[in-house]
Amino acid sequence: MQLTPAIHEFRQIPWSVEKLTEWKKAIKNKTITDWTIEHLNIQPYQHLLEIGYTSGYTLSEVARKLKIGFLAGIDESMTMYRRAYKKNKKLIRDQLLQLHIGEIHELPYPHHYFHTIYGNNSLYSYVKESGYILLPLVNLLKSGGKLAMVFQPGTTKENKVVEIAEKIKQDYIFAGLSHIQLELRDMHPVTGVAITGYKE
Repeated sequence: MQLTPAIHEFRQIPWSVEKLTEWKKAIKNKTITDWTIEHLNIQPYQHLLEIGYTSGYTLSEVARKLKIGFLAGIDESMTMYRRAYKKNKKLIRDQLLQLHIGEIHELPYPHHYFHTIYGNNSLYSYVKESGYILLPLVNLLKSGGKLAMVFQPGTTKENKVVEIAEKIKQDYIFAGLSHIQLELRDMHPVTGVAITGYKE
């Protein structure tokens, strides 16, 4: 009989499995976002493009560092578009941010438009099959512009992480980027990878 109050009390704890999962995901997203922003060296006047904005969290963090610049994002998911739009309504209303749905080659911007193009986890999913998708991105970069990809590969095997990172580094070279820097960071549950390169 004495166990009944304890059982009842346990059932009142607000942390459901779903909420705990969301909380862990939010921490992971913040870690990746913070590391991504470290690699962008954002200036308040720049034009930036995020590939695969998902919920729009990174967009909102990047926008904090812009004053007279411009930020765009593209994702293939209508669900993610709705989430990102809801999270960044003010930025869109103030014409600091434009959201797009579709594929990279459908973006309406001219060549040499962006100072920086980046993605965290999402950009990896775009290019893991082929480096060819990087070519239109490089065309969108200004001379001297930066492409930055920060992600956690879908494997816990360290040799596979290195193999994937090296493959994407070669994709950067194929796309015409130079001064490529590759960084690995110990993260949970998978080692993180950051790759930056510059357009000549």
